[in-house]
Amino acid sequence: MREGIRQKLIGSIPDIGGRAYDPNAASSETVKPYMVVLQGEETDESDWAGFRRIVEVWPTLARNNFFDLDALCDQVTASLDGQLITDPDTGEVFTCIYQGVSGQDHTDADWDIITRGLKFAVLALQPVAVQEVYADDPWLVALAAWTETELGQDWTVYKGRWPAGYYKPSVLWRLSEIRIAGRSGAAYEVRKVFVGHVLGSTPNEQLQGVTAILQGLGGAVKLPLDVADRRYMTVSSQRADLKADALRAGQITLDLFRMTLRPRDEVPLMAAVHYDGQVEV
Repeated sequence: MREGIRQKLIGSIPDIGGRAYDPNAASSETVKPYMVVLQGEETDESDWAGFRRIVEVWPTLARNNFFDLDALCDQVTASLDGQLITDPDTGEVFTCIYQGVSGQDHTDADWDIITRGLKFAVLALQPVAVQEVYADDPWLVALAAWTETELGQDWTVYKGRWPAGYYKPSVLWRLSEIRIAGRSGAAYEVRKVFVGHVLGSTPNEQLQGVTAILQGLGGAVKLPLDVADRRYMTVSSQRADLKADALRAGQITLDLFRMTLRPRDEVPLMAAVHYDGQVEV
């Protein structure tokens, strides 16, 4: 993972001349400017977004003015934030999300440097180790198909989890909750909650994707589940949190339901009914 970040910085920022190091590799004699990549703690994130690791990048240059440091930090953020990166050694695919500055700017008179720590959360998207033997939820499949039609061929729609090497723009739908409630002796209600992650190539494209899905759901009212069998899912509610992280949390919450007939036991039909009109007292 760290090697993937190093190579991304080297390829994206020509001014550092290929100088991106581990913490113990730089010294007071190192040619400036350069980068130091520091790997931090790791935690499990979620089933759909892999695991999370903190990585700090420290752009370092000679002591002159902080405007040059600001410019170098902007280049680091632009090259890493939200980008899909592949580690050349392991083939691991991951995404960096900028988390802000780590502490204060640091000046070292002995080394004649100024530096600033930039913190990134790294989401590693792991391929599924065991091949799935069960089919996806039919509601999820139908929702993904509707989304593909609604957004068009420029968008890729995923089900369940982010794959390694995902594309932008894209949408991930995952099943979050299932509720069942009885409504009568003959039928019951099935309700499912889905979360939609909308990931655009730009912020405006991402916003347009969220808006298009919400407007489409509002106008559709019902989504096809099985057209041939005339079965549909009814849209109960939908809402979006535009501040939510697209990869980890998802911006759209969608509530769908449908009524389902209870199964009935089959019994033999009566061949005939006989009755006598006289009543004995």
